[in-house]
Parts: sequence; C-alpha cells; structure tokens
Amino acid sequence: MQSANSFLSKGMDDIYRKFVMRSVPKLKGQKFETKFQAGMLMCPGCFQSGKNGTGAVYFRLNTDDDWIQVGEISKCTKCREVEVLKEYQNKSLEKQIREIGARLMSEYFILPNDLRNAGFKNYLETNNVNLRAKKEAVQYTKTFIDNIDERHNLLIMGNPGTGKSHLCAAIARTVKEKGIVVGFLTTGQLLSKIKATYQNGASKTEKKIFEDIKKLDLLILDDLGSEAKGGNDDWRKSMIFEVVNSRIGLPTIYTSNLTETDLPVAVGERVYSRLYNNTKFIDLFTDDYRKKLMIK
Repeated sequence: MQSANSFLSKGMDDIYRKFVMRSVPKLKGQKFETKFQAGMLMCPGCFQSGKNGTGAVYFRLNTDDDWIQVGEISKCTKCREVEVLKEYQNKSLEKQIREIGARLMSEYFILPNDLRNAGFKNYLETNNVNLRAKKEAVQYTKTFIDNIDERHNLLIMGNPGTGKSHLCAAIARTVKEKGIVVGFLTTGQLLSKIKATYQNGASKTEKKIFEDIKKLDLLILDDLGSEAKGGNDDWRKSMIFEVVNSRIGLPTIYTSNLTETDLPVAVGERVYSRLYNNTKFIDLFTDDYRKKLMIK
C-alpha cells in the first residue's frame, strides 16, 4: 500500500512538473526531474537568508546537470504576513473611501427634479453665446476627467434662465458616472446646512460641514448671490468666504445671476476676489433660455 507521505510527495511532484512546463513550454514531452528547495534562500521581500517560508522550484534534465530555478523565490512567512495585512488594510481603506463618498453624495448632491435628466445633448443651443458656453463646459468636463493636474474652477455668470444650472447639472452627472464625488447644491442650501448645526441636538457641527466640503472632488455652488436677501448679512458673507476659502486648490464651479458689478456687493469683496483664483469665466448674459423650453 502506498504510504500517505509518498502519495503527497507524488502529488506535489505533479504540481511542480505542471508549474515547470507552464514556465518552460519547450520541456513538453521531455523527461526531467523537479524539486522544491525550502529555506536558506534569500527572501526577495526583506533580502534576508535562512528565514522560514522561502522556497523555489527547480528542474534538471539529467542527474548530472545543474538544477535550474523556475520562477521567483517565494517570500518568507513574515513578509507574506505583512503583504496579507497590507492587502486587508488597502481593501478596508477602499471600502471606507467608497462609504465616505456615498455619504457625501447623499448629503450634498441635491439635484432639482427639473435637472435630473439634464445633459449636454439636451442643452438647447439657441445662439452663439450659449453654444460657446456649452463647448467650454464640455471641455471643462473632459479636462476634469482626463487630466487631474489641469483641474480648475469655473464661474458661470448670466441673467436668469440662460441654462447655467443645466450646464452645471450636465457636468455633475457626467463626472458622477465616472465615480467622482461631486456636490451640487445652491449657496442657500449650503448655508442652511451650516445654520442647522447651531440647533440643540444637531447631528453635525459647523466644522464637520467644512470638512465634508473639502472632501468633495468637485463642488458646484449654484445661484451664488441669491442668498443675499434678508438675514444676517455679516454672518452670510463670513460663511460664504469660509466656503470659498476652504475650496482654494480644489475644483469648484460657481453660478450667479448677478453682474460683475452686483456680485461683489452681494457676497463681499473678499469672496469676489477669491472667485477668480485659478478660474475660467463663462459669460451667459443672453436671451432667456427658459423661453425656448416653453410649450407653444
């Protein structure tokens, strides 16, 4: 009867032979010996010799030939344990990043119902002004996705109803499909979120809101300046400044119905000066875009 040890030995030899033939196809049909040498080999991970777990497969055609190593020497037990731990940590970190991204999107991606299907294809090109604006928005999106080093801010200004929000929604929806974490909300909605942190029992703090804002790959703040009606003007301008300031170096898109004369009055000179930092400007002061959407 075949002993258990000899059975296992034959089984391992078959495994080594298959490994050698996959690695050296020209050996197919030839007779050769194989062996597995363990220990006393230099670990390719820590470059130390004689550690447990190292090993390599060898073959030779004749008994008088030198043994030829096939493949790489396996790493020592400790190095393999470190690799397993790193792999686990990386997977755990990736999971955390996905969960954080999903939470940020659920809280800061507030797309109005009428913009749920907004895209570049259904953006109406009614004149040369919004045709140029669309081209620039498309180019911004391509650059944002393809070249992280060339990402920059965008300031889209124009009278109400000229398709500013539509273009922003198209940008947001396109980059979102690429797995990019994007926030889309009005300045007023963001200020309301900040103000809600002052209530007793609030689940978030003001500091946490700003931490969240910094984590967004892209933040789109729609309707900047419209929040200027009523309320504590000093607090509002201070908060907008903190929002804009927190996004320095991080790609942000702003839209506003106000002119270059009225916007600095609404948001404050400090905010206005920062809006032009690493920013491309799109002018959409043209005929009312919404009129073209009316059912006639």
